[in-house]
Amino acid sequence: VHGGISPMFRLHRVVCGIVGAGGVITAAALYNRRCELEKQPKAPLVFAGVEGGGTTWKVGIAVGSPTNVTEKAIFDTTTPEETLGLVKKWLEQHHFDALGIASFGPVDLNKKSPTYGYITTTPKPGWKFTDVRGPLAKGLPTNFPIGFDTDVNAPAMAEFKYRTDPHQSSCAYVTVGTGVGVGLVINGECVHGLLHPEGGHTSIPRHPKDDVPTVNDQAPFGGNNVECFTNSEALARRAGVSRRDLQEVGDDNIAWEIASHNLAALCANMILLVSPERIILSGGIMNRTIMFPTIRRKVQEILNGYINVPQITTDEINNYIVPSALGPDIGLIGALVLAENAHTEQRKSKH
Repeated sequence: VHGGISPMFRLHRVVCGIVGAGGVITAAALYNRRCELEKQPKAPLVFAGVEGGGTTWKVGIAVGSPTNVTEKAIFDTTTPEETLGLVKKWLEQHHFDALGIASFGPVDLNKKSPTYGYITTTPKPGWKFTDVRGPLAKGLPTNFPIGFDTDVNAPAMAEFKYRTDPHQSSCAYVTVGTGVGVGLVINGECVHGLLHPEGGHTSIPRHPKDDVPTVNDQAPFGGNNVECFTNSEALARRAGVSRRDLQEVGDDNIAWEIASHNLAALCANMILLVSPERIILSGGIMNRTIMFPTIRRKVQEILNGYINVPQITTDEINNYIVPSALGPDIGLIGALVLAENAHTEQRKSKH
């Protein structure tokens, strides 16, 4: 029970309040009392969210709305046993009505699969084929609402649900950091399909001044893809510094021109393939905000008027390719939105 009286005490009070002098409960009195109770304010729902990343895992609580984060904690990504154990222990110390889990991947989103809720073929050492959902769901009621998705689909849904124009039905979310990930919402739903989007591994043309070898020639397209040219390690090599010192590199360094070129190519490919009504660029690398104007300009150059809509061909592109409006907690908020959606779906299924 969320703060307030217990159901049994409420029932006792209801009955006592509508029994007439003769000890008879009338139908009219019962109906009127029920209407009065339904008008009373209900305690807000409490959501728990888990954002699993290759470097850290975040866990948090939101009250009433996924954007109202009231508590959170961060744990380093070590071994699955240690990391998931710390997250589970934190969750056990809190009360919540639904749980959302947004994990790095690839993950298995097929609810009929024996490995549903697993991280599958990740290159992250020690995490290949790790059950994430199972340990975090352990001890919760069988039908407890739990949402599970990728750590990019979840923030895509958060941006769509809380920041997108209500007349729109789609958006794309890109995070650029230690990796590059793409989440898609189309027709109001996260895209799963065969597996889930892995747009960070799509092939793009190299910048003409980029002659630095790929960071991983075993990746798709022999490492000639967005992530292997644009993640923090790749950009640090192009800037001639360690990844730790990348943030100290000046805005005029060629690394940011190369990153802008690569991300513009990714955006153009997404526009041509899935036609999202909004593109959000987020993650640590996108804190270098000087890239946004360059990315927008390069998208216009690449598409060369072929996609003849004002969001691309005019200054409206400034409101089309944008940073996240939900701040640095966008990933955690995304997980909390998964919890909210799971609770809503379960409630609908009961009616």
